[in-house]
Order: sequence, then structure tokens, then C-alpha cells
Amino acid sequence: MLKYLKIVCCILLFINCKNSAIQNISSNENTKIDTVSAEPNSEIIYDTITKKSELFLLNNILCYWENKFIGYDDIVEEIHMELKNTRTKGSLLKYEFHPKYPSEYNYESKDYFKVVNEKYFFDVTFDGYKDFIIYSYGSMPMTSMNVIFVFDVKTKTFLSGDDENDLSNTNIEEIDSINKVLITSSFDREGYYVKRHHFGKNGKIKFTEYLDEIDFLQNDTISKLIVLYRKVKDGIEIEKKIDTITSE
Repeated sequence: MLKYLKIVCCILLFINCKNSAIQNISSNENTKIDTVSAEPNSEIIYDTITKKSELFLLNNILCYWENKFIGYDDIVEEIHMELKNTRTKGSLLKYEFHPKYPSEYNYESKDYFKVVNEKYFFDVTFDGYKDFIIYSYGSMPMTSMNVIFVFDVKTKTFLSGDDENDLSNTNIEEIDSINKVLITSSFDREGYYVKRHHFGKNGKIKFTEYLDEIDFLQNDTISKLIVLYRKVKDGIEIEKKIDTITSE
């Protein structure tokens, strides 16, 4: 009986040692997997490059650009534009954006700031002073915008308008310097919208005309085009017309 008991004990001891060895092997394998997964990923290092333009005269102010380009591996992800007054060192204009097409902003070019001044400054209020226009890309064409900063003679800075007087819009259709009219437009899935800003003296808006063309599908065969015309002066609607064009 004692002999059989010893045999059973030996068998149990052998099984226990085997299980322990299997657990050690499993533990070692897990350790190797964790070591591999813990290897650090490559880190993107961002650089900031500051560029200053030569002095130039704009709206009777001697000024210069001080722009910052933030990115990595020659890829520009952010641009901070600042136009400064040479005499006061104050800011005339600040604008920050993420360029959709970085190749459009070749800051290494010797003519970079010359191109900026030719591309972004126009007199859209017909007062003899240049205003600032820059195209801001949205997620799609209908959400993109020509952002307009109007030069303010009193503060000698470029200002964006409030909701009522903001000239910014998706498209700039025409800058009519003869009749002093700025025509802009926007669109969505339902219609097409035009604004005609008529200017008087000193760059002030005399009145604005709104023309909205909205498509309306009455049924499978008949559609309607609703044309809404409004004339607004000093924030007050002084004229309104609605026309409906039916087509089959």
C-alpha cells in the first residue's frame, strides 16, 4: 500500500512541474509581445518660420508683413499673417488660417510678399483705399468664403464687418468701380443668392439689393422657381418683390 502511495505522489509531482513549466513559457511569450507593442512611434516635430517683408506704402501708411509659417517637413499647416505699422509697431491686420493647398504659399520665393500684395488688396468700397480679400476654403465650394476686411480710415486698420454690414461671401462676381457696386453671390442645394452693394461717398453703403432664386419642386413633373427681390437701406427693407416661374 505504501508503495502505491509513493507512486501516486510521484505522478502528482510530475504533473505539477509540467504545468509550472507551461505557465512560465506562456508568461515569457506575453512579455515578448508587450515589449514589441511598447516600441515608441515616430514623433512629428513642428517648426515655426517667421518671414518679414520689406517696407511698403499702403493706404498712405508705411508698413510691413510679419508672417509665421507653422509645419513640418516643408508642409505648411498654419499661416499667421500680420500687417504692421512701421511707425507705431501696431497691427493693421491679423489673419490666421490652415491652407488647403500649401503649395500656393511658397514663402521661400523672393517674390512671396509681392504676390501677396497683388493678390489680396482691392478697393471694394470705392473710397480710394485698398481693402483686404482672402479666399477661405471650406469643406466644399458652397461653404467656402471670400473673406473681406475693409480698411477703416479712422482707426487705420482693416476690420471685418458685423452680420449686417459684412461684405464677405462665397463668390465675388464683380467689382464695378464705375457705378460703385460690389456684386457677390452664394449658393446651396435649394438656390442661388446675389447681393449688390451700392456705395456712396467715403465708402459707405447707400443700399443693398438681394436677389434670391430658389428652386421648388411641386411634383414629379412640375417645378417652380421663386425669385425674391429685396432692397434694404440702413437696415430697413424699403422694397420687396416675389415672382414665380413655373416649368414642366
